[in-house]
Amino acid sequence: MIELITICKTGRQWHLNKIIVNSQHIAVVVESREYNNLLKEGKIDLPLDPNVQFSKISMAAISGFDKFIAIGSPSVIMEKMNRNSKQLLKG
Repeated sequence: MIELITICKTGRQWHLNKIIVNSQHIAVVVESREYNNLLKEGKIDLPLDPNVQFSKISMAAISGFDKFIAIGSPSVIMEKMNRNSKQLLKG
């Protein structure tokens, strides 16, 4: 399991949410250019570091979720996933 921070927009308000997902259910992690551009253009009204990057995460069908946007570049998300699997192996 890994903890991620997701971002979503409801109406005109942006929200951050903390979620915990089974990393084995993550199918694809790609850069979210759309959200990266929105942040650069100042269209995300949240106090985020201007260097923050976003990733689109697609989940396996078994997870019950489809897709979401998480804070962190694909490499940061993958590091979290790898760190988690190493901890599980060490027991």
